Amino acid sequence: MPIDNPADEPGISQDVTAAGLPNPEDVICVLKKPVSTGHVYEVIALEQEERDGKPSFSLRRYSRARNDGGGVEDVALQSLVQDFGIHDPPPHLRSGPQRRVHVLVSTHSGTRLSLPFHNDVLAPLLGAIGLTASGEGQNSYQLLITQDAASVSNFARGLADQIRREKDVEHTVVLLSGDGGIVDILNSYASAYEDDDEPTTTTGRDAEELRKLPLIAVLPLGTGNALFHSLHKTVKAPAASPDLVQGLRTLLRGSAAPLPSFKAVFPAGSRTIAYSETVVDAPSTGADPANTTDTSPGLREQAEGVTHLYGVVVASYGFHSQLVWESDTPAYRRHGAKRFQMVAQELLKESHAYRATVEIVRSTTTGGGGEAVVGSSERLGRDRHAYVLATPVSNLEKTFCISPASRPLDGQLRLVHFGPVDGAKTMEIMMAAYDGGKHVDMRWGRATAQGQDEENRDEEVDDGVGYEAIGEVRITTHEEDARWRKVCIDGTIVEIPTDGCMVVSKETRRHLRILVDESIRSPIN
Repeated sequence: MPIDNPADEPGISQDVTAAGLPNPEDVICVLKKPVSTGHVYEVIALEQEERDGKPSFSLRRYSRARNDGGGVEDVALQSLVQDFGIHDPPPHLRSGPQRRVHVLVSTHSGTRLSLPFHNDVLAPLLGAIGLTASGEGQNSYQLLITQDAASVSNFARGLADQIRREKDVEHTVVLLSGDGGIVDILNSYASAYEDDDEPTTTTGRDAEELRKLPLIAVLPLGTGNALFHSLHKTVKAPAASPDLVQGLRTLLRGSAAPLPSFKAVFPAGSRTIAYSETVVDAPSTGADPANTTDTSPGLREQAEGVTHLYGVVVASYGFHSQLVWESDTPAYRRHGAKRFQMVAQELLKESHAYRATVEIVRSTTTGGGGEAVVGSSERLGRDRHAYVLATPVSNLEKTFCISPASRPLDGQLRLVHFGPVDGAKTMEIMMAAYDGGKHVDMRWGRATAQGQDEENRDEEVDDGVGYEAIGEVRITTHEEDARWRKVCIDGTIVEIPTDGCMVVSKETRRHLRILVDESIRSPIN
């Protein structure tokens, strides 16, 4: 039933009520709004189009009035109200004396859609539920648009200082970013509390202390969005929806949970490797002899010493870390999106066998407390490797299931590994991961173990993909060439010295909270 006088109702589109309702998979929420004749249900949906080859987003608002009897006239509308109805801003978005709300827009994440998505979708949506970007007073939020690669880290350090000053104030960070933004916040915030005598752990923890941890609400605007896809993998939504619709639903209806993480410790002499754009001088081709040089953009390597990093997605050595690093080098960066395929093809052709000793400490988690039970160290039965990857999440991409046994928030590190194989076999393994994680069951032939001790050197073993729950993994590289000594921690590349050992272990301490779908229950809660 159309509104009697829609022009009198601000913020409600006048031409949509007669056009019907949006598809359920596009619906973000349904608001109940008072009007002069009673109430109106406003259905808010996300519309996505392609413009000039790029995704374009807009917020669509449909309105329907309730009938005089108090029921919902349209059966379809009644279903939407039941599945997506909200009455007020959720507690984690209500700013005031006891809570600060921050909206952090990472402008360079993924394909750089974060800023237009904020302007065209998030800001109008928050406005529809009564929130403004004034940064001051009740029901407002502080908006930060990143200016450079250091903006997110600087924000996190400032947040840590603010929490130290205002111990009773909670903070919500709405993050428009990919996994990189989450990791930048984690590392910068955690480093500010590393010397604390009383860490916040998942065992014997105080609920009040957990509530003081910053709450991160992620809108997936990165490339892989591994954490988001892993946290939402088991969500049974009323309708199969685009990722950003699901992210906005979680923002409005989700619940907070401690975010599991791991720590990677590096040997002395390790350094992070990154590349940043700079202006370089090049010989001029102009006729004017006064113009001896032209300026053109280039990439400059930046290397910094590092002792440890925190992560939430992946720690790897071998094919995965090599692909991440080489695709970011100046030699391939100029090829744009094609560089990933180009690097992969070259690495598959080379099929390098990485010389390393890999040792694991197995672990299990006890019910309720999440306490790790660790045993003695075991060494993998080979000293050549193609792929070594530790992760606490199930998916590295939406359809790339690297760890099928992982469940949202379980915090369990799992190791995926296999020895030297040719490029065709590596591709077969990767394709099986895209097929629901079937790679973990792959076995092929028999091979001679390449252990470094005499006892195991000539033992015949089944070959295949290894997959096991661990508490810790130690990777010691024996490569002389620095090209083959790169490890990857959530996208950050670290070069470790020859015979240096990286130790990756899961943490009992929690540094952040994460907003998850209301259907997800943390194993440690």
